[in-house]
Amino acid sequence: MSATTVGFQTAQYFTVGAMAAVVFDYCLTIPQEVQLIWGRKWDVIRVVFTLTRYVTFMGTAMTTYAAVTDRSHYTSCATFNAVSYSSHLISIIAAEGLLIFRTYAFWGQNKKLLVFLLVLAAFSIVGAVGVSEVVSILHLINSPGFDPTGCVFGSGKRSTIQYGFLILYELVLMILTIYKRFNFYKGVRSRLVTTLYRDGMIYMTCIIMVSFTHIVIALVVPGTYTNILDAPQLVIHGVLASRIIFNLRQSRESNSMIIDGMFPLVDTRRTPGSHSIASVNTGPGTVEG
Repeated sequence: MSATTVGFQTAQYFTVGAMAAVVFDYCLTIPQEVQLIWGRKWDVIRVVFTLTRYVTFMGTAMTTYAAVTDRSHYTSCATFNAVSYSSHLISIIAAEGLLIFRTYAFWGQNKKLLVFLLVLAAFSIVGAVGVSEVVSILHLINSPGFDPTGCVFGSGKRSTIQYGFLILYELVLMILTIYKRFNFYKGVRSRLVTTLYRDGMIYMTCIIMVSFTHIVIALVVPGTYTNILDAPQLVIHGVLASRIIFNLRQSRESNSMIIDGMFPLVDTRRTPGSHSIASVNTGPGTVEG
């Protein structure tokens, strides 16, 4: 068996495994989705959650199809690839959107921070897509054996640019989260703070690690391996982002200090003993943590 065949088969195994993982996770969490999401009003959070949850299915399914189907007799796969690429992009952007709202909540609904994160996200998206497209058009980093039809399962090395931008954005969110945790919530003991901080750090750490691994694979190993983490990364984004919402909604159901729709109204005041108290207006009353 040639090295090329081994590379393609390895990428296929990882892709099919990612498809199985997202289906398995959906079966596990559909009761939570029914209980915590369905029946609620269609606000920004629910729309972004739905895109994250179900476009991930679409993107993973299309990648799996591309991996297991022999498309060598096709003259062009440009349309299919464009739709698949768009589904990946929308899913990842939506997942990052949920993380932005989580950070916004963690920072006590700071409008300036939200504007900064949205502007930075816009620049990151334009930079990631724009630079990679320019590089692709100029054929600056095409691998040997580049397939002009787009029907060979492989993403090339231009994906390293996009994942590089993603890592930088995740690092910004991570720094903001750590700073707020140890400068604002240092003396606070509440389930909300723990949930927001823990879930966010797990999400960002996983995304940074898998993105870095993706870059290393694309730059170091043969081109037939480049799609090995394409579907897994998409699944990680969708699964972890969805679970952030589930955990927050479950915290609210258990009457912890929580945000309705992840938009908090946090008031912070100092007690006589110089301890910070964060309170959230959840409707009729105020819960402190």
